[in-house]
Amino acid sequence: MNEAEAVHQVNLWIPLIAGLLIIAVNGFFVAVEYALLASSRVRLQQAATQGSHAARRVLTMLEDPDKAIAAVQLGITAAGILLGIVAEEPLLALLEPLLKPALGAFFGPIVATALAGLLALVLLSYFLMVFGELTPKMLVLRAPERVAQMFIYPMWLFSRLTAPFVWVVDASTGLMLRLFGVKDVDIGHGTVATIEELRLMLKQSAKGVIEEDAREMLERVFDFGERVVREVMVPRTEIIGVERHQKVRELMEIFKRHRHSRFPIYEKDLDHIVGVIAIKDLVALLVEDPELMDAPVGELPIVQEPLMAPESRHIDDLFEEMRSKGIGLAIVIDEYGGTAGLVTREELVEEIVGAMSDEWVHYPPFQRVSPSAVEVDALLRVDEVNELLDIDLPEDDAYETLAGLILYRLRRIPEVGETVDVGDFRLEVAALEGPKITRVHILRK
Repeated sequence: MNEAEAVHQVNLWIPLIAGLLIIAVNGFFVAVEYALLASSRVRLQQAATQGSHAARRVLTMLEDPDKAIAAVQLGITAAGILLGIVAEEPLLALLEPLLKPALGAFFGPIVATALAGLLALVLLSYFLMVFGELTPKMLVLRAPERVAQMFIYPMWLFSRLTAPFVWVVDASTGLMLRLFGVKDVDIGHGTVATIEELRLMLKQSAKGVIEEDAREMLERVFDFGERVVREVMVPRTEIIGVERHQKVRELMEIFKRHRHSRFPIYEKDLDHIVGVIAIKDLVALLVEDPELMDAPVGELPIVQEPLMAPESRHIDDLFEEMRSKGIGLAIVIDEYGGTAGLVTREELVEEIVGAMSDEWVHYPPFQRVSPSAVEVDALLRVDEVNELLDIDLPEDDAYETLAGLILYRLRRIPEVGETVDVGDFRLEVAALEGPKITRVHILRK
């Protein structure tokens, strides 16, 4: 290779390297565009309150998103035009000698040159799309707020330098939109916030702006869609049911001892529940026909078909079905088809509004037994205990209830008086019914 050829090769490769740099610049502008559009203002605000100057700069730019996006589009357009000017001709000069010998014999030199030009255009478009468009976009969508803060300073400088031209572009765009009858288009952020963003807004809200009761209810609303039936059901061991052949008189005796508003009706055992009866419907029926006191419960016309729900079903979905069908009690089925528990519509409502007094009986969820100890129902969920007592017992997927926490730590059935140390607290088994823990004392160590 003589000196002239070497110079020619250098003159070809320098523009091609410059083209790669232009593709990188295009990728920068694409990354900024998607970062601005996809960033959560709530997360940016959180970063700003923690002292991030870059986050504050991003929020400032997003105050006028139209101009910000116009500046980005100006950069993308300029990069695309510049890439064609700088790299297309050198790439054609590089491809033409390679293609002409093979294609010229079949199509002639003019067609071979045209095909080389088309191939050069296709290659430039490919590299621009893959490395200057799609790759930056996919990378940005994983962490848009981080990318926005990383690139905000060079983007801010570019927007300042091109401000006059951006103003002209923005004004021209607005004029064209008005000609089409469009008065205002917000290309910044949508109005829909995710659950995570709403949680963050609630957490970041100033103390006193939202009352504590309202705050707790909102937290329960956020949790409602995430809970499954297994977490809120009355377990099988706590179900009070009636056998279908028992008399109504016997059911009324059961009701005197267990003031529930509804009772499941089973045949042989709780794994074969055949219906549900509501006490208010039964009372109304007995007023009309007192002789039904000696009728079998399962033969009454007011017995409702049981609604079955798997343990893994989300409670918001179950609640909607119960509400739409007017059903007050659902039977929870385990993976083997047996009865795992039951859930009532009132209990699902309590997941949002908090514990309510039963329509028949009222009892406190806990009672203080000494200045340093409280007694609670062992079947309360750990998160309920934490909320009621404002403490922080550990929650885990391995257990749901306070009794489950004790069994998880001991790995055996305890005796009355046994204790388990959990962080700053000591849990003492206060009462048992057979192997079942029913009451627990919680003491601060």
